[in-house]
Amino acid sequence: MNKGRVIYEDEAEPHFRLAYPHPALAPFVEYYFEVNQPATLANPLYVNALPNLSNLLCISLRPQSWLSINQRSGVLNSVKGSRFLGNLTDLHLSIYPASVHEFYVKFKPGLLGRLFRIDPAEVENANADLTNFMRLPALEEHLQTVSSFQARVSRMESFLVKHCTSFEPTYRFRIVQTVLNRFDQISGSNLHLNQLCHELGVSYPSLHRYFTEVLGYSPKYCQKLLRFKKGLHLYKRYGSGYAFEEIGYTDFSHFAKDARQLTQRSPVEL
Repeated sequence: MNKGRVIYEDEAEPHFRLAYPHPALAPFVEYYFEVNQPATLANPLYVNALPNLSNLLCISLRPQSWLSINQRSGVLNSVKGSRFLGNLTDLHLSIYPASVHEFYVKFKPGLLGRLFRIDPAEVENANADLTNFMRLPALEEHLQTVSSFQARVSRMESFLVKHCTSFEPTYRFRIVQTVLNRFDQISGSNLHLNQLCHELGVSYPSLHRYFTEVLGYSPKYCQKLLRFKKGLHLYKRYGSGYAFEEIGYTDFSHFAKDARQLTQRSPVEL
């Protein structure tokens, strides 16, 4: 079977579209994207989803199902209809056949679970019918009846403004998002947590409690996930000769070890 590949936000793909949120929604939404497979497509699209902190709202625009396969356990799920998709602890292979058309909202880590009042443990690896959490017919119809991705983004933003902007982030939630933003910077990937705690005026035990409450994971684990995603992106662009110590690895072999631990694959297989 095709092992798939990771697709990054800056890579142009013929059947993917991506857009970033209006500034008013930037504290809540990372970006919007969609997968639109033509009915005449000969071969399915194989995409690797790395272990991550993502919370996704998926709105189905056509009835065609797609497959998600956990690469550690081998468990296969047939995914159909609008879904709530939680963060992943294992590498998953997504297989999108012809006629799949899905619109996604990628929320800031931990936010969608908070909006739906779901415990972080329940968000982990969640693949749930979205109708369990919200009324969908009007939203689905609005997105299905417009003809362009940008129009769908506009409709979705109108919907989100009413629901997200009333959410008041707690102090702990804001601290967690600030730390994640620092991790996501190249310099932040090599940032020592004690230094960051000092800059923010919080102790590491407090920061650990905040992360556990909001995301269900330690700061060190979250830093490891984001550093690996960045490292894989740089590896795909520059190869093993990249100076991996610039983003917090001791060398390339350290990066390759993380690849095995997190995905059970070598970097070249991703």
